[in-house]
Amino acid sequence: MTVAPFPLERGLAEAYERDGIVCVRNALDPAWVERMRAAVENVLAAPSEFGERYGDPTRASFLGDKFMWMRDPDFRAFAMESTLPAIAAGLVGSPTVNLFYDHLLVKEPGSDVPTRWHHDQNYWPCVGSQCLSIWVALDKVDAGNGRVEFIRGSHRWTERFQPMNFTDMAPIADPDYQPIPDIDADRNRYDIVAYDLEPGDCVVFSALTVHGASGNAAGDRRRRAIAVRYTGDDVRFAVKRAVIKLPTDPGLAHGDRMGGPQFPLIPVA
Repeated sequence: MTVAPFPLERGLAEAYERDGIVCVRNALDPAWVERMRAAVENVLAAPSEFGERYGDPTRASFLGDKFMWMRDPDFRAFAMESTLPAIAAGLVGSPTVNLFYDHLLVKEPGSDVPTRWHHDQNYWPCVGSQCLSIWVALDKVDAGNGRVEFIRGSHRWTERFQPMNFTDMAPIADPDYQPIPDIDADRNRYDIVAYDLEPGDCVVFSALTVHGASGNAAGDRRRRAIAVRYTGDDVRFAVKRAVIKLPTDPGLAHGDRMGGPQFPLIPVA
């Protein structure tokens, strides 16, 4: 397995450490974009047990699926052989990363389902500062079709917020976490940033960065994206109350380094 190189723009790793969010332009070339658009259609045509439909099923769809890399060769190559591992490793300053999982997110035209403000790490069976997501746009993304917004610097907050069920937006009770504030009611209080993206651009953000998105108000444009999650050297497996369902038992105990067949190590340098 050979990972495609990607030299990071000067200062990008420092910006990621400071802000918890950076935009990387032209992360994937047009051939990758077209390959993954076709792969997305295959997944949508035959969803897995991890396939989800968010919001009202009678309205325009917001669809998702997870762990595609474990069953689809295009998604596997995308997560392990494209430029994405090099981007992840460069931003966390590590010669290797572990693949955590991949997540398909498709907001069809007219879908009014928002992505509520949240941060990811409370949903994940891991702890550490080097958990990140690379959110790759397969369509042009802007305010009209549901671009993601981020609170810059929120990865440094000490608060940890209550998870929620994204299919019905109900909170998941967990005494370890607190309710997230009503960010939209006081947006000027926060340093909110968003990026218009072209196909092949990506945003990279910490698992502790608070983020959310509107629905897709565009009547004629899809918003297809793939978020690939990676972990760095300091990340450890963690047993938590409310976490995503995993395909199999990874065979890891609380505090173990990430690894094994479910979280494969990807050498980059």
